[in-house]
Amino acid sequence: MIDLPAQSALFNFADELPHGLVYQPDFLSGNEEAALLQTVSGLPFNEARFQQYTARRRIVRCGEGAYPASYGPEANNVNPPRPFPEFLAPLRDRVAAWRGIAAAEIVHALVTEYRPGTPIGWHSDAPHFEIVIGISLAGPARMRFRPYAEKNAVVEIELAPRSAYVMQDEIRWHWQHQIPPVKQVRYSITFRTLANDRVKRPHARAPSRATRVTSDTGSNNMGNAKSKTSLEEILKKYAGTD
Repeated sequence: MIDLPAQSALFNFADELPHGLVYQPDFLSGNEEAALLQTVSGLPFNEARFQQYTARRRIVRCGEGAYPASYGPEANNVNPPRPFPEFLAPLRDRVAAWRGIAAAEIVHALVTEYRPGTPIGWHSDAPHFEIVIGISLAGPARMRFRPYAEKNAVVEIELAPRSAYVMQDEIRWHWQHQIPPVKQVRYSITFRTLANDRVKRPHARAPSRATRVTSDTGSNNMGNAKSKTSLEEILKKYAGTD
C-alpha cells in the first residue's frame, strides 16, 4: 500500500501502481513493431468526433462496440466501424493469452494516430467496455491517472514504444486517464472486451490505497517463435494496404 502524492509522480514498471493497472515494457520485439507500423501507418485515419467537437487524434475503429448515443450520429459517419482486421488477429491472440482470457472476448480494436502536439484529455472509456489493453508503437507518451474521489492525486507512467498496459477493475471504473501532448508521432492499438453486467465491479476505495502491480516476467517479445512468425507473415501480407 502507498499514499498517492498530491502532485503528479512518474512511475516505472517496477513501482507501485493503482489497483488494476498493469504495465509491461518490451511486449513487442523491434521487428514486430516495425512490421505493425508498416501496416498501421497506411490505415484510413480520420479525426475522432464527439458531437460538435473534433479531436486532434486520428482513429480507425474495428469490431464490435457502438459509439455511445452522446457522441452523436456524425461520429459513426466520420469513423464507421470496420470488421476486425486479420492483421491484428495474431496480436489479439497473444494479448488474450497474456491476460488469461479467450481471444473471442476481445471484440473491439481502436488504432489511434497521435501527431506531434496531439493530446487526449481526461476521460474514462465508454462503460459498455470492460478490460482495456493498449499497445504503444513509435514515439513514447506519458499516461496520467487520477481517481474521481480526489482529482489532485495524479500518478503517471511512461508508455515506451513496444510496451503494453492493462486497465481493469478499480483503475478502470474509479479513475480517469489522460495523455499530454506527445512530442513524436505515436500510434496505439487499444483492445477492449465488452462489459458483463453480471460481473460485480469493485467498490470505490480511498485514493490513498493502491496495490503493488509490477510487470509480468517472461512475457517479453510476446510468446514463442512459432506465434511470432505467424504475426510477421500476416503483417507482411497486409503491409502498405488500406
